[in-house]
Amino acid sequence: MNESTRIMMKKQYLRKTASLLLLTANCFLLTAHHTQAQREVQYSQYLVNPLAINPAATGIRETFHFNAVLRRQFVAGVQGLPITQSFAMDGTVANGKIGLGLQGLNDRVAANTAVFGSVSYIHKISDYQKLSIGALGGINVLPARDVLNTGGNINKALPSAGVGIYYEDETFFGGVSMPEILKQQYGYNSTSGLINYQRPIFVQLGMKSEVSDGIIVKPSLLLTKPEKSKMRLDLNAIASVQERFTGGLSVRFGSTTYWQLLLAYDLSKNIRIGYAYSSRRVEDFNAQTNNIAGVGKGIHEIVFTLQPNPQRD
Repeated sequence: MNESTRIMMKKQYLRKTASLLLLTANCFLLTAHHTQAQREVQYSQYLVNPLAINPAATGIRETFHFNAVLRRQFVAGVQGLPITQSFAMDGTVANGKIGLGLQGLNDRVAANTAVFGSVSYIHKISDYQKLSIGALGGINVLPARDVLNTGGNINKALPSAGVGIYYEDETFFGGVSMPEILKQQYGYNSTSGLINYQRPIFVQLGMKSEVSDGIIVKPSLLLTKPEKSKMRLDLNAIASVQERFTGGLSVRFGSTTYWQLLLAYDLSKNIRIGYAYSSRRVEDFNAQTNNIAGVGKGIHEIVFTLQPNPQRD
């Protein structure tokens, strides 16, 4: 197969895949209903942990990845602000056809503890193209009040499940996912009464391009549709230099606009250390944690990534 034929076939796959993703996204977006805050912290970390929003990304990088995030606010004159930890790990078995993943969250701001396992089937369309279908399942431990809303907070453990589809080739990547498909209530809060699982829908589209020798740029967008809430749009751009330095910027447009900054450096071919800053705490947008000090202030994150057997792009 000559180069021109390969390029033409690649463009045809790209158009077909993009049409499929947009059609699937439209079907998902038409099914939205009511939502409340839940796992928003984990969702916001998709730039460093793609599994956070799409279980079909499990194993898509083929080699084993471990990612840990330590999240903390620093506000002058305010002591004892809560720390949030999260981790994610994934890899493949069966000659790269099956992806397996595990995620954990310990959010001390919204008081949400969760563990999720994910699995994906990765179909290699060609040497350059992959299509993955994935699912996740796990347990959420969430705070709630009793039905009379008179007692103290209680913790309730509830099952969680989600699905997604993901595609990537040399220059294009994208996916559609619903990381929470179960519709259920888990109690009452002190202000708005009955609270439900959050069930957002994510549509991600992006490209990868080598703009010059050793400099790779990945622009992307993410559409998020929470149930009965306004659609949100994230515009992202990540650049890597000589496979050692990484910098990124993300701006979210919605009912509240905020931005995120990402910086990372590869200490070795196996270990990456990074820093992320968000101009706002995402929990504040749900109006359920405004009694916690630090509302409206930025969030700092330290990101650690381990990749024992890296495959460079």
